[in-house]
Amino acid sequence: ITDNIEPKLCYLQERLHLNQTQVAKIISKQPTILCMNVESKLEPNISWLQERLNLTDAQVSKIIWKLPQLLTYSTSDKMEPNLDWFQKVLKLSNSQTQKIVMRFPHILYYSVEDNMKPTLTWLKRRLLLKHNSEVATVIEKHQPLFCYSIETNLEPTLDFYSKALGNEKRAIAMLKHDPIMFSYSLEKRLKPRLKQAKELEWDIDEGTFVKIAKYTELSWNITVAKNL
Repeated sequence: ITDNIEPKLCYLQERLHLNQTQVAKIISKQPTILCMNVESKLEPNISWLQERLNLTDAQVSKIIWKLPQLLTYSTSDKMEPNLDWFQKVLKLSNSQTQKIVMRFPHILYYSVEDNMKPTLTWLKRRLLLKHNSEVATVIEKHQPLFCYSIETNLEPTLDFYSKALGNEKRAIAMLKHDPIMFSYSLEKRLKPRLKQAKELEWDIDEGTFVKIAKYTELSWNITVAKNL
């Protein structure tokens, strides 16, 4: 077993310019890598990522470090079709595609039919985006958006902001401008802080929601204490 594993560890260390601790971390995230053949799986996947996305050695190392599962997926059956669909539908340039995947490589394995297509449709319909290029602009601002659940995240979050602001158009404009506002927990952050803001008789507007959503716990508590 040692004779089989040691060459793979050395390969990953040399190919991705990592130290032993970093390679061990990658293996701990995705142990099945040790079952993969270097010549038929690991090197082809790394080479595909590097060539398809025009990545430097440092960039391909970073993307594997972020999501080592990419070494286990099929390039022809999964990653290539996903990337082709994503780039074509959103009319992204190669450089735009590279930046998005570097920040959020999960799109390479999320289901197009079950996740990304429905989300694309929802974003266009609910955020009043007429063209896919407008969706691309929103996605470039917050890459994970494409993989959020419609039922448990996107729809209830839009509904929350719309009711709180008393105007859906204002909520839509805010979310298009800053789609990271979708990423905060309704139950753990947005609802409790909105309740506090109302108790303090703050004006509930877009500026207030930046504080509600984005302030750290410390900054929020300090701000609330100053207004007691």
